[in-house]
Amino acid sequence: MTEEESPSAPRTLEQRLNDIVRLEQELVTKAHEMLPNGAVNIVDFFILGATQRTLSQSRGFRTLIESKNFPSATILLRTQIDTAMRINGLTMMADVNADINRLFKGERTFDRLMSATPVGGGKPERLTDAFLKKKLAEAHPWIAPLYEQTSDFVHLTFRHLFAAITDTDSETQTATLSISGCDPKRDEMVYYEVCDSFFRVSRLTSITILAMLMMRHHADCSSRCLVPAFAGADRG
Repeated sequence: MTEEESPSAPRTLEQRLNDIVRLEQELVTKAHEMLPNGAVNIVDFFILGATQRTLSQSRGFRTLIESKNFPSATILLRTQIDTAMRINGLTMMADVNADINRLFKGERTFDRLMSATPVGGGKPERLTDAFLKKKLAEAHPWIAPLYEQTSDFVHLTFRHLFAAITDTDSETQTATLSISGCDPKRDEMVYYEVCDSFFRVSRLTSITILAMLMMRHHADCSSRCLVPAFAGADRG
């Protein structure tokens, strides 16, 4: 056994990115298997759009990490969460076909749609980002802090400046910056956490997409229909 194959050896950046590639491939395979051979309706088209967005963002994330562009890669991590939130939001609609038709016709934006009346009582709520995040975090609590952290990169904050710092000197209270389109030269280990987070979010997004397709077209299929990479415990 080589050092790279040893269970105690740290996983490389290349291995982490390859995990994301396999996730992309598995999403395409399973989504294709779950779609019916005949006609699909507007909700299926919306889910297919989410699948395309998930795959596009995944490929973009890998490219940005390989080109050492941490701030832009983190934005795609945040928008990957957004896809999971909105597909999960389909389960909260009183009439999903009617609501998605309104989206398609431009009569409503997602955040102007309303949830169904809660089973335990209460009032319907607007499907805002805040509400969608809260509902997704009820089942996956780690989503909430990750959403907040990555939102700092979506909006202009000092996090973009911090990413350009190459050195600091506490005695002189000075910092050295590298202002360019690439990250300062760093060990690849600095990208491990964001890659692991992206893998985790992408897996959740894929599970959410496949669960919706399963619910719509394979209601009698259990969770074992999901491939092991999706159904396994969270990594990270």
